[in-house]
Amino acid sequence: MLLRRVSLLALVIASSTGVAHAEVPHQLTGWASLPSTARTPGPTSGQFISPILGVVPPFAGEQPIPGWSGLIANADGSFTALPDNGFGSKGNSADYVIGFYNASIAFKTVSDGTSTPGSIVNNSFTAFNDKNRILQNGAGVDLLITADLVNYRNGNGFGNNSGIPVDPAIVGGRLLTGYDFDVESIAAAADGSYWIGEEFGPYVLHFGADGTLLDEPIPHPYLKSPNNPAVLAQPGTQTLASSRGFESLAFNATGDRLYAVPEGAPTVDALRPVPGDERVVELFEIDPAAKAYTGVTYKYRKDGPQTGNAIVIGDTTNVGGNKYVLIERDSLFGANAVVKRLYLIDLDVVGDDGVLVKKLLVDLLHISDPLDIAGDLAGAPSADEFSLPFDSIESVRKLDDFTLAVAIDTNYPTEDGRVPGSPDDTEIITIEFAQPLASEPVIDPPPAEEPPAEEPPAEEPAPLP
Repeated sequence: MLLRRVSLLALVIASSTGVAHAEVPHQLTGWASLPSTARTPGPTSGQFISPILGVVPPFAGEQPIPGWSGLIANADGSFTALPDNGFGSKGNSADYVIGFYNASIAFKTVSDGTSTPGSIVNNSFTAFNDKNRILQNGAGVDLLITADLVNYRNGNGFGNNSGIPVDPAIVGGRLLTGYDFDVESIAAAADGSYWIGEEFGPYVLHFGADGTLLDEPIPHPYLKSPNNPAVLAQPGTQTLASSRGFESLAFNATGDRLYAVPEGAPTVDALRPVPGDERVVELFEIDPAAKAYTGVTYKYRKDGPQTGNAIVIGDTTNVGGNKYVLIERDSLFGANAVVKRLYLIDLDVVGDDGVLVKKLLVDLLHISDPLDIAGDLAGAPSADEFSLPFDSIESVRKLDDFTLAVAIDTNYPTEDGRVPGSPDDTEIITIEFAQPLASEPVIDPPPAEEPPAEEPPAEEPAPLP
């Protein structure tokens, strides 16, 4: 693919005119939430977490919904929503069954004089499973899953024998849990199957519509988290920090390529796209038909300091052609939240430094709300603005040419970004833009110069007497 490079001069012009940093005209058009108290029947969960914010585990015969880390808008108007691995780490989520929900959402779209959002109903849950026994006996990626154990494991590394028997439903159905994989992103294929971005490998996983694992996990050529089985067998060989795997996975416009984006750059400087700069991550291209990386990558620079990976990628979605929207976020929430942003990129537009040019679409802490959908919401930045003051804003999806949906992972039950002292509900919003996102330029042309004013004709000199 021929990349259109943009000179540094063009970037300077864009910045000086405010195009690169000013938000694109937009407005809030919908808001809904799922209460933090929502539960799904299943194996007892939360046996390895502590009480917090008034929540007392374990949850007997139930599985909480810890927000959504991935989202798909279905043709029938419903949504496919993906929670992550459960309670935030490998060591505390062995009893959490991973999978996806089908949800119906009744967005609040007009002002009603309240600050009450619309509602969400979970219609069904599909558990991820290894019924085909692809992972049995450590095949391929040498992964021993919870369903092959007698007792749950908790803790880091290979974990400790907790002495608590694995639930028979997990064993019998070979259900996958948050100890096995940390699923963070989802993309729907034309054949009805799902591709999943994962963090423990990091891997790219392929599941059928019924949640059954179809193929061996696809490992990355060199990215390895501390929870990668190869690293567990040989400690110290990781190349990626914990929880910095594939938070984002998206199909291109034609559906024949996937792009996986890690949260952060490699910990090994020699493997970084730009050595010494932890802000730069790569979009890795995958051929789903070949189930392999193509070797094509694109560089993307996050906001924030050059070191520390303070800002991470939350999700990505294609909005037409080679244009994608990405979430950038910090790990802060509530009144402390600073960076929660949507950026637009075009894979054909890169700077002289080889890094993709990006354009700010929306500061998610300052979303225009001219319809007063949120009412007098406590903590709102102003009377006509809405805010998503959450740590993990991890889902963005195109709904139509003008509209994006954005949803959050709540990290239940540990965070209270909306109401201090209360675990966050799962919130989703819709944002409408003034023009189709596919036609929004990453860099607007500089304003045309005004033509010089015509000089009046010179007066004829008076005749000599």
